[in-house]
Amino acid sequence: MMSKTCDLLLDYFNNQLTNEQREEFEAHLLACEECQEELEELQQLTEDLPYSSEAIDPPSGMKERVLSNIVNSTNTSETETEPEVEQMKSSKVTPIESKKEPKKKKTGWYKPLIAAVLTLSLVGNGAALIYLSDEPEATEPTNEPEETSLDTIQKMLSLSPSEGINAEATAMMIEQNNKTNLVIQASDLPQLEGEETYQVWVLEDGKPYRAGTFVSNEEGNGAVSYIMNYEGEHQWDTVAITKEPNADSQTPQGDILLSSPIS
Repeated sequence: MMSKTCDLLLDYFNNQLTNEQREEFEAHLLACEECQEELEELQQLTEDLPYSSEAIDPPSGMKERVLSNIVNSTNTSETETEPEVEQMKSSKVTPIESKKEPKKKKTGWYKPLIAAVLTLSLVGNGAALIYLSDEPEATEPTNEPEETSLDTIQKMLSLSPSEGINAEATAMMIEQNNKTNLVIQASDLPQLEGEETYQVWVLEDGKPYRAGTFVSNEEGNGAVSYIMNYEGEHQWDTVAITKEPNADSQTPQGDILLSSPIS
């Protein structure tokens, strides 16, 4: 059973403990194998998360490619009869094969992701961790009570793979300090070559916006956390992941690997 001291793990990870609390937790950490494992997983998850953002004009065919991918994924869950196949062909949507068997859930990989999501600790370029706060850092002790930031999950999505792709991905949109943080976690991704990267996009009426860049490890696992700080009001309708030739792609150049509508 976890002790109350274990509850301080995420605050310790985010450098939010007082000196006295930090010393107490580090003493606890020496004897708690569970906290040691959690801390190691969090540190591994936050490696190599570069990103940049800029609103861009949609390339030709981007909306059709995304919608086609979503329709394909939806059709695989319905009865595959000959009339339906002919209807899909007439609408220029290529059906994809049903998965032969469901994949086993990777509980070990999601555990550190959920912990990181709930504290919004995965923010920044590379391995940097930025704690988001509208208040300046206090330089002197104050008797005023500290404000508590409560994170709220707005949406949880499961991205559908394109035809021939066996990868899996989840997306979470989390509200914190009046901002929305998009957290993407993916597994079984195709291996990258050279300067290739994975790019996350959010779309509004077919127009793509950059929403985080990441690379995968040797097992094909990757993650990125991105603050969606775009000007004006937006009604996002789709989130997608593409494989790009490098991290500088301002418009989607590669194929769509995974995508999901945002309802």
